Amino acid sequence: KNASVVFATQSLSDIDGSPIAPAIVESCPTRIFLPNERAIEPQITAIYRRFGLNDRQIEIIARATPKRDYYCQSRRGNRLFELGLGPVALAFCAASSKTDHADIERVILATTAVGLGIDLTGDVPRVVANIPELTRLAAELDERESPLGALLGDYVQPRKTWKLRTKELALDRPLVMGIVNLTEDSFSGDGVGRDAASALARADELRKAGADIIDVGAETARADRPSLEPQVEAELVRPVIAALVREGHLVSIDTYKPPVARAALFSGAEIVNDISGLTLGTAAAEEAGRAKAGYVLNYSFSVPKRRPDAPPVYEDVVVETVDWLARRLWQLEGTGMDRANIAIDPGIAFGKSHAEDIVMLRRLGEMRTFGLPVLLAHSRKNFLGSITGRPPTDRDMETHLASAFAYEQGARIFRVHDVAGARRALDLAHSLLAEPLATYAPAEGSWPWRAGASAEHMTTGAADKAAPTGQRW
Repeated sequence: KNASVVFATQSLSDIDGSPIAPAIVESCPTRIFLPNERAIEPQITAIYRRFGLNDRQIEIIARATPKRDYYCQSRRGNRLFELGLGPVALAFCAASSKTDHADIERVILATTAVGLGIDLTGDVPRVVANIPELTRLAAELDERESPLGALLGDYVQPRKTWKLRTKELALDRPLVMGIVNLTEDSFSGDGVGRDAASALARADELRKAGADIIDVGAETARADRPSLEPQVEAELVRPVIAALVREGHLVSIDTYKPPVARAALFSGAEIVNDISGLTLGTAAAEEAGRAKAGYVLNYSFSVPKRRPDAPPVYEDVVVETVDWLARRLWQLEGTGMDRANIAIDPGIAFGKSHAEDIVMLRRLGEMRTFGLPVLLAHSRKNFLGSITGRPPTDRDMETHLASAFAYEQGARIFRVHDVAGARRALDLAHSLLAEPLATYAPAEGSWPWRAGASAEHMTTGAADKAAPTGQRW
């Protein structure tokens, strides 16, 4: 009776079906759970519940930081503990293998060799450099056989195309994704309902306005609206997508449900835009992978259409989003998906406060870490309303200004409601940032101003003399 039972396991599923599981639960009133991002997956959640955890505790375990946090459950109470190590100490303490220490040494030697060094004076180790210097550092890391060389190479030389099912999209200019909602309860109020003719008319308007992609969805992401049965949703999108493809549209399907993705791809869709962030498993992504279609990996704090019980808490929302994306990319590669088919979405309004949405935009350049195309789905969202006080239907100007700002930071695909305005704003942003100046320079024999013009044209808009050949004014 004076014995204490200590039981350790790498996975609760190893003992879940064992006849000794009840005895372990009874004999071990104090339980320590390590972070597990997959804890919110339905089958794993069920195991945690059988070990006495409620949904809130399971969510805490899913959001905890590996190698830093642990969750303690005892008769005296429950809480999440942090080891209390700073980033530098954590990095070196957690690197216990000879391989890890060798990698650290390679980084130190490589940065020194190219004249950069590592700044350890702040909370986070930093290498401060411009793109040419980082390119040299990537080459030096490759020379020293460091795995970080390829990762840094992805950042300094991002992919130039996005590979889809039957084509590739060049990323040298901004791409506009126009929204066609087959709903009547969209938060922005622009749903066309379930009428296929209305959807076709809307898509045609978007294409004429400059849309490169038509994103079709049949279920609102709003958490306060019911979810559609997968087969019902599949039957809704199948004829619409088939008709759009016949009309020459490049179609994306906005869904996280495998049967809907399968039906859409069979009907000719080129992209699966999955808002789940793999929180429901990889089945929808596997449908995209089998079809070799484009796939949008969207950051999501929780499963679709479910708000977390308590507000998420981030130490650094951008760093944690990048880390989350890295782990999900590893999962996608495990399904056999080619990275060339993947675009990433930082998940504006998905488990973030409005302040955190703004931080994401300010530091959107960090999403270039993987060298993959960045898709921004920010159109008319509530963080914009927090800034200007405008309702969703009156936030297009805010959307376009944010788009231009994001384009400068590396975003290349923009999912928007007002395509015409987005096209104008992004074309201007591209011209200011990247278009060769010769495109707008005076031609031979012309002047860059109205030589001898009077002030009359400034008020009437009509020139008082003909422009020289090649004049741009």
